[in-house]
Amino acid sequence: MTDPTSRAVSSSMAIRATGLTRVYGSGPTAVTALDSIDLEIPRGQFVVMLGPSGSGKTTLLNLIGGIDTATTGAVAVDGVDVGSLDRSGLTTFRREKVSFVFQFFNLIPTLTAVENIELIAGLTGAGTGECRVALDEVDMSGQGDRFPSQLSGGQQQRVAVARALAKSTPVLLADEPTGALDRASGDDVLALLRRACDEHGRTVVVVTHDQSVADVGDRVLHLVDGRITSDVLNDDPVDPADRGVTV
Repeated sequence: MTDPTSRAVSSSMAIRATGLTRVYGSGPTAVTALDSIDLEIPRGQFVVMLGPSGSGKTTLLNLIGGIDTATTGAVAVDGVDVGSLDRSGLTTFRREKVSFVFQFFNLIPTLTAVENIELIAGLTGAGTGECRVALDEVDMSGQGDRFPSQLSGGQQQRVAVARALAKSTPVLLADEPTGALDRASGDDVLALLRRACDEHGRTVVVVTHDQSVADVGDRVLHLVDGRITSDVLNDDPVDPADRGVTV
């Protein structure tokens, strides 16, 4: 089995991409989803990636998370050269280095909230107690024994965030985490992700098409047609609590 630590590369960056390109298909029908992306994200930074559908932002997130493979170029996460890993190494990498939050929660309906967290977080050694602490962190104390169908959309996404927190990886990747929620619930989730960055030192990357999410980030990237068209630091990120959040 390939151990990610054996493929480590020296880096003070949480994420470093060099010439990262992803092409789907071949010949005249080939589609370039990402075109020679160069990107460095320091540890502990909250980054928002904005762009319309088809801009390449989800593809970039999937390459960072080891879900997809680059056509050319390289990406390193927490010092690990992702492209150098074999299948077992990628499994270890995804278990130890990255956590995911998706738009549609991805909770298993036959498991309770705490069991959904245990299923993933347990891979890194987190026990039931730690998973319930993660629920407390997202203000879901007392809801651990409820099934997803007994929770609102906002509560289900809180469970998904708790699952990512309980896994305790250095990098947290969120793909349209507010896309299925109303504005208040979405801001609740952003506040939780912001807290993961500010209080726990996690590097957080949020992909979204919602311009209002940009205010929350330390840094905002705009992607169009597979390229980064702007990269702006935000000197005064908005606290989601200031937008009426009660987290």
